[in-house]
Amino acid sequence: MRTRPTDTAAHRSVAAVLPSARTPLDSGLPVRRAALPGTRTGPSAAFLTVEQIGPGIPSCPPPAAARPSCPGGDGSFAYVLDGGLLRPGGSGPRRSVPPGAVVLRCGDAAEPFGTPLAAPGGLHHQLRVLRGPNAGPPGDGPASLRPGPAPVVRRLDGTWFRVLAGRACGVAGPLDAGAGVTAVHVSLAPGAAAELPAPARHLAAVYVLAGDGRVAGREVGEGELAVLAEGGAAVRMAGGPVGADLLLLSARPGG
Repeated sequence: MRTRPTDTAAHRSVAAVLPSARTPLDSGLPVRRAALPGTRTGPSAAFLTVEQIGPGIPSCPPPAAARPSCPGGDGSFAYVLDGGLLRPGGSGPRRSVPPGAVVLRCGDAAEPFGTPLAAPGGLHHQLRVLRGPNAGPPGDGPASLRPGPAPVVRRLDGTWFRVLAGRACGVAGPLDAGAGVTAVHVSLAPGAAAELPAPARHLAAVYVLAGDGRVAGREVGEGELAVLAEGGAAVRMAGGPVGADLLLLSARPGG
């Protein structure tokens, strides 16, 4: 798997760069929300929605009572960047989810991913990827999550790739969200470039978590979603003067 530019692959271009909308949460954390459009129109047009929650200080302390354990969800997941999440623990104590971990959406409407926990410095930061109604079935069965951290592939220039779902950079992520979903956190060093798979006939986009840079030659900034055009099987990305943290998402279109 290539993580450096090459001229031998057919590359995807950017069809549109979409801004994210800002809305507050009940916890007091700021949230940015951007949606990858699907093949349908109307209220259910969103295929995958990205929610960047924080960084900020949660205003609500975590509840002490245990909640029932949660069944497998629809493949929607949360990825912890700073702080943590306090998850239901069935009849036993609740469990804490550390930074770098992935969790599936819970069936509990009051606490679908877990209660935000602040890091030692006081901040909490997470990313949620929500499946839309037209994202298709989650696969042959419910979404599944293997225990253990998401694997990280590092380069000598300081660039690294954390594979959350699917397979990239020669490793498999812990999450099987169905529908061919691939999610990779790409942290590009200043001026560094990378190339990752974005399979043909898959809906794909790159969300900018922090910093700025270029996706398929198009300038992008923090909070923007670069929606990839059809054609090609890979996407090129480059970090700006301060580098960039990006989330690459791709999945087969549904229904």
